[in-house]
Amino acid sequence: MEKLRHIKHADIDFKKWDNTVLSSKFPFVFAQSFYLNATCPKWDALVIGNYESIFPLTAKTKLGLKYLPQPSFTSQLGAYGKVNSEEEWEFYNYITKQFKLIEIELNASNKIKTEYIKPKWTFIIDYDKGYSYNQNTKRNISKALKNNFTVKKVEAKEILALSKKYIDPFLQKEIGLSRSVVKTFNDLVENSLKHKSLLTFKTVDSNNTIMALGHFVYNGNHAFYLKGTNFDKKENSGSMHLLIDEAIKYFEGKAEIFDFGGGANTGLASFYKGLGGEQLDYSFLKINKLPKIVSILKGNKK
Repeated sequence: MEKLRHIKHADIDFKKWDNTVLSSKFPFVFAQSFYLNATCPKWDALVIGNYESIFPLTAKTKLGLKYLPQPSFTSQLGAYGKVNSEEEWEFYNYITKQFKLIEIELNASNKIKTEYIKPKWTFIIDYDKGYSYNQNTKRNISKALKNNFTVKKVEAKEILALSKKYIDPFLQKEIGLSRSVVKTFNDLVENSLKHKSLLTFKTVDSNNTIMALGHFVYNGNHAFYLKGTNFDKKENSGSMHLLIDEAIKYFEGKAEIFDFGGGANTGLASFYKGLGGEQLDYSFLKINKLPKIVSILKGNKK
């Protein structure tokens, strides 16, 4: 096997990187350069051969120590391209020597097993396998249609302003994200727009009032529900069911996988399953070999 190289951010061949991601078994948008450039601007690359096997290094420094975290709004990273046990162990051995604290997700094609790896899961639609909605989802869609709700694509020039007006407050007030994390979200929306990889839908009522808004990041293989919110939560009038239904139908024939972007939350898992989502398992690698006092400080630091 060819030697593993650690390539600094400025020296990464983004075209080769993206070609490898897009030709992988799971060609997820999370690992594309435009996505990582927003969520972890100074990421480095581990590369074997001529970008046949790749692994993003999303390192950060805190309290003077370098660690390897999962960037915000990002799911499955790990090894892409040619992935088998030999390459996976090569990457694993490198990062575990370089970092005493690692908290990253490995994509579903990564099969490595150690005591530090725990299962995670998301929900997806594999369009080749088909999908169907449960009765609750069908009722909610019917309810939205009876309320004269319709779903429209948001014009590209309007997306940023609407996102900041409607989704930013949701992220800060309802989810409790910090301003810096919300800024990362806005950077991602902007980068995805520039890369022509963002689609935003809105559900509106008969007065053209926005009832739900949702962002989707996509490539020719993977469509990912990034974030969204609705404004009829008390009435439960089906605006988000209708919006996701429209997105699922829109990406059929334009992507191989529709990714709901989560699964650990029981309520959301029921929502995704009701829309035809099937569970996709992947791995979470967590290693903490920091001195005990540093671990305590890390835990207390906001």
